[in-house]
Amino acid sequence: METTRNTDGQPRHPGLVSKVFSGYRKQFGLFWRVMLPVIVLGFILHFAALSLFKLEGPTARWIFSTSEGVSMRSFFTADNFNEPSQPDHEAAATRIVMGFTASTLRIGIFWFAICPLALIVVHHARGEQITAGTTWRQTLRKTRSIIGASIIIVSVPYGLGAIIALLMITGVFQSAFPIALIATPIVAGIVWLYFQIKWSLCNQCIIVEDLTALAAVRRSSELTGGRWGQLFGTYLLATFGMMVFTSVVLGLVLLLLSGVVSEFALLREVLQSGAFFTLLFGGQIELRLAGAPIWTIGVMVTANTLIHAILAPIWALLTTHLYLDYAGNEFKETIELGNVPQAVGG
Repeated sequence: METTRNTDGQPRHPGLVSKVFSGYRKQFGLFWRVMLPVIVLGFILHFAALSLFKLEGPTARWIFSTSEGVSMRSFFTADNFNEPSQPDHEAAATRIVMGFTASTLRIGIFWFAICPLALIVVHHARGEQITAGTTWRQTLRKTRSIIGASIIIVSVPYGLGAIIALLMITGVFQSAFPIALIATPIVAGIVWLYFQIKWSLCNQCIIVEDLTALAAVRRSSELTGGRWGQLFGTYLLATFGMMVFTSVVLGLVLLLLSGVVSEFALLREVLQSGAFFTLLFGGQIELRLAGAPIWTIGVMVTANTLIHAILAPIWALLTTHLYLDYAGNEFKETIELGNVPQAVGG
C-alpha cells in the first residue's frame, strides 16, 4: 500500500476515498457472500426483539423513524408531541427534530463481520484471492480474541465514564449539582470517544497479526499513537456521511409506506415538504403509532438490516486501509495471513 507523508512526518491519505470505493466495487460479491449469514441472523434477532417488546402492554408504541427504522417505546403520551390527547388505540403523532442519534449508525451484529471483511481487504491489497468460507474459518478460530477485544472496547470506556460521573456528582461538583448533571455526560462522552478511536484498529490487529485481545488493544494504541486528531477527522467525515445515507434511505422507505398504508398518512405531508431535506443536515422524522401492520415492521427491519450490511464493508475498508498505511512495510513481505507470530510490534 502506498503511503505519502507531510513534512511533519504524519501520513496523508489522498487516495483513501478512492481505495474504499474501488475496493467495494471490486469485492462487492465476496463481501455480500461473507455477510449473508450475518444479514439473516441480524434480521431474525431484530424482528424477534421487536415482537417481544410488544408484550410490554398497551403503553408500548411503534416508533418509525429515519434514525432507527422501527423500534418500540413505552409510556407514550401525545402531549410530548404537542398533540391533543387521544385514546390509546388512536394515538399517533409525528415530529421533526435536529441531531443524529447513535442508533443512526448502529451497525450492531454486523460488527462481527468486520474481521472477515478486513481479511478480504488485506488479501486484495496483496493481490491474493480468498473465499468466503476461508475468511469465516480463519475468523472463527479467533473468536475468543474478537469477543475479548469487544468486551474491552465496550467495558473500559463506559466503566471509566461511570467512575468519572460518580466522582463529579459526589465530589468536585457536589456543591453545584446542576453543573455536574450537564458536565458529566460531556466528559464521559469524551472519554468514550477517545478510546473508540484509540482502539479502532483492534479487529485488524487480531485478524492480520493473530494477536490476543489485550495484545490487539496495545497494538492498536501503538498504531494510532500521535494520530488521534487525524483519525478523529477521518472518522467524523465518514460517520456523518453514513448517518446522512441512513436517514435519507429510511426517509424514502417511509415515504413509500405513507403512500400505501393509511396509518402512515401523517408522514406523507411532512416527507413531501422541505422537511425531507433536513435529513441531509442531521434532521430526524418520527411517527409513533399504537399499532401498525406487521408487514410494515418487516419492511423497516429489512431496510435497516440492508443499510447496515451496506455500511459494514465501507467501515471495514476504511479502517483496514488505515491499518495497512500505518503498519507500513512491517508485515508487507513477511506476514503469511493466518500464520503470524503472536508477538508482533512490542
